[in-house]
Amino acid sequence: MPKPNNGPQLSLNEAGIYQIRWTDNRRSKRKSTGTSIRSEAEVMLGKFLLVRSKELAPKVFNVTKILDDYYNEHVVDKVVCKERQEYCIDVLTKGFGDLTVDQLTPEIVQAYKRNRKAGKVNGNKAGDSTIRRELNCLIAAINHAVRYRRIKQTDIPHIDLPVSAPPKDLWLNEEELSNLIKSAASFNTERLSRIYRFVVIASETASRKTAILNLRWSQVDLQAGLINFQNDGEQRTKKRRVAVPMSDLLKSVMLKAWSERTQDEWVLDNPHSIQNHFDALKELVYSQTNNKLFITITPHTLRHTWATQAARANVPMFEIAGVLGDTLTTVMRVYAHHCPDHLRGAVNFKSNALRNNV
Repeated sequence: MPKPNNGPQLSLNEAGIYQIRWTDNRRSKRKSTGTSIRSEAEVMLGKFLLVRSKELAPKVFNVTKILDDYYNEHVVDKVVCKERQEYCIDVLTKGFGDLTVDQLTPEIVQAYKRNRKAGKVNGNKAGDSTIRRELNCLIAAINHAVRYRRIKQTDIPHIDLPVSAPPKDLWLNEEELSNLIKSAASFNTERLSRIYRFVVIASETASRKTAILNLRWSQVDLQAGLINFQNDGEQRTKKRRVAVPMSDLLKSVMLKAWSERTQDEWVLDNPHSIQNHFDALKELVYSQTNNKLFITITPHTLRHTWATQAARANVPMFEIAGVLGDTLTTVMRVYAHHCPDHLRGAVNFKSNALRNNV
């Protein structure tokens, strides 16, 4: 019968020096105290037991720790747009903080949703889409902890996500877009302004804001009339960036911007935010048109506007998907109802058959 494991003990070795002896996983281990004086050895044993108790204590991974690990080990190196994840992590930390994973009950998650909508988590109210994005971030962080064996697969809680909101059908018609571009042109002085260049590029290529802000002259082929929004030196994301031909308007603007450039790297002079300029543009065009639609638009509205106008002009869905860098399924779901001939053949098949029989 094996001897009971009574924990670390002091014993004298052949040289008369006290050593600490203990058993781990059925293996005998020892560590010298370096002294033959019992009282000094007992002090060493006490320190050893203190360190060992901390090492053997079960590690508690609360939500804050899980989110911090996820940010430092994943977001920093692998996420291109870190600001959104940083914001989600900050709000989640305020909302769940010291709770452990097993404490994330459905009732706790529902309370987070209610408090987030009421602005009781960080002082700002949030809608279902924002809450869904935040909880998805939490789920990703928990899965990251499981991947690194910090928590068990069986510890993953069920987190009920708010229903995904339908895509916003916010777009500008031709007259409204023309007014926006004209208002942006009024910001031009000695050279084309950043906001004018941004609006023209966005409305003519349907590219996303970040891709335009990060656009370099090395990605622009003025001779071929082509812009490649995927920089080979940048990390690729799920939001695909594609090469888009320049329209006549865009090419004329790009040629002028090239001739006026003050440096050879950034098309918009630098990759910094355009939001303040865009807000000023919104106020200007609203004051000129008294159209409340302009109060609600965002830079992304220009992408949606291009795709909507293309669908209404009967541009094939496959070609729209190619310019957007989206799947055909996504484009059909979001834009097909704008196409004049969408499903027209389906509703006319009977009348066509009757006409042929007359």
